[in-house]
Amino acid sequence: MTSRLYLGVLLLWLSPAWAHQIHTSYSTVITRPDTLKLMVAIDESDLIRFFGLDTNQDGYIWRDEALQGTASVSGRLKAGIKVEIDGREAALQEFGSELGNDRDGNLFLYLYYVTPVDRLPLTVDLELSFIPELGDNHKNLAKVLIADKPLQQVVFSREELKHRFVVSERVDLLGQVWQFIILGIEHIFLGYDHICFLLALIIVGGRLVNLIKIVTAFTIAHSITLILAALEVVVLPSRLIESGIALSIVYVAVENFWLHRTDYRWVLSFGFGLVHGFGFANVLRELGLPTTGLVASLLAFNVGVEIGQLCIAALLFPLALLAARSVYRNQVVWGVSGVILVFGLGWLIERVFALSFMPI
Repeated sequence: MTSRLYLGVLLLWLSPAWAHQIHTSYSTVITRPDTLKLMVAIDESDLIRFFGLDTNQDGYIWRDEALQGTASVSGRLKAGIKVEIDGREAALQEFGSELGNDRDGNLFLYLYYVTPVDRLPLTVDLELSFIPELGDNHKNLAKVLIADKPLQQVVFSREELKHRFVVSERVDLLGQVWQFIILGIEHIFLGYDHICFLLALIIVGGRLVNLIKIVTAFTIAHSITLILAALEVVVLPSRLIESGIALSIVYVAVENFWLHRTDYRWVLSFGFGLVHGFGFANVLRELGLPTTGLVASLLAFNVGVEIGQLCIAALLFPLALLAARSVYRNQVVWGVSGVILVFGLGWLIERVFALSFMPI
């Protein structure tokens, strides 16, 4: 019974619909000498899960469904938004909405709120208390603009619901870097496909020096493509990249059934690391990179990814050593690889054919 319980938990944890999922909304504060405008963007999946806009239960939001539900969404969000201008609470007014798609074709509902001001504010305090309603892992990427010029960017979460924006040319670069490090760590621990790939690489065991080579090669490779893709030097379709990540998991899992030596596996790790780097960059584009401190934020995210990756490798390697020294070594390796193979195939089919194995 206990083994079945563990298997059930594992199946839920690795379910395709949960792989690589970070729920993100967006907020933009535009400050001008006469008005302050706030834009909040909520994506289609959150509109379905938490606001019930999919009235016909087909998994999509149609324009008539959005029109019928927009007033309710706008009112709920407004109740969970508080803006203070120079220490005084502002009375926000709803100012319209629109449907639109981002660069990857994801549907968003954009809601606008305004309040009059008599001068350019010195400070803007933004509190988004609606975030806990959108799930434990929900993030809101907020930025403030002065007359359409980007100034500061902050990531709101369940733990950080309020932030003070100082309307000046000075940016808290250190705080911004720390936030992107945390985002990198969170992405690895929530990116179950990346964890499966690492587990498939490590479970066969081998010498410590080979593990170091594998992790180092993967790190170097994904750092290269992460930087190139995030800076838009090289841009590939998101669907192609996500399918490639799933394919890498499938290949490594299958190879584990006949692999006996890991001396040269770092070459494979490097090759597939290039693909995973594009996947990390897709997440960064989803979160958004600031114009100020761009390189520092990019490197900080990569550092966060490495911290998370090293923590996972440190946890998995002792288990791989125990398996390697066991008389049931082959059964353990084949069993774990088989489970990873099943989910890798699920992710591959899901991403190649744009399917979903679980309701949104």
